[in-house]
Amino acid sequence: MRHLLMIPVATGLLLLGCGGTAAAIAGPSTPAPTPPVAAATPAPPAAQSLESILLADVQDEYRAEAIYARVLADFGDVRPFANVIWAERRHGAAVEALLTARGIALPARAVTIDTAPRFATFREACAGAYQAEVDNVALYDSQLGQDLPADVVAVLRANRDASLYNHMPAFARCR
Repeated sequence: MRHLLMIPVATGLLLLGCGGTAAAIAGPSTPAPTPPVAAATPAPPAAQSLESILLADVQDEYRAEAIYARVLADFGDVRPFANVIWAERRHGAAVEALLTARGIALPARAVTIDTAPRFATFREACAGAYQAEVDNVALYDSQLGQDLPADVVAVLRANRDASLYNHMPAFARCR
């Protein structure tokens, strides 16, 4: 009988030694409040192949170029579209150079001037272009956290920064 009384005491001492608390020894008194469950930390995005990253990037640059070309065709030689389209062409060319250097064939353009979204007003075009740049920055941000070659990081970062610091403010002003 004496041994049976020692079991709760021994269990309590074990809990204390393993990070338990004195409340664990106390037994069935008032249960301690349960701490709120923290939201699960999202898992980092799965690593993508370098080829899939570069193909997504070049298509995103092609898409922006097509949208801006469509706006220029619909509304004339308007700024900031007339200026930014040249930057998009440079960004696309920089990604194309990365693909070519790695022996990856350049893809057909998924979006062209004929399939690009059209906007009813110039202000809507500015808002659509702004969102295209937001999406572009998000794409590059999702990729820059991965283990990439230095030349790829340099191009992705330059393209991202141009969108964030030049294109987005220009389109924000015309919205």
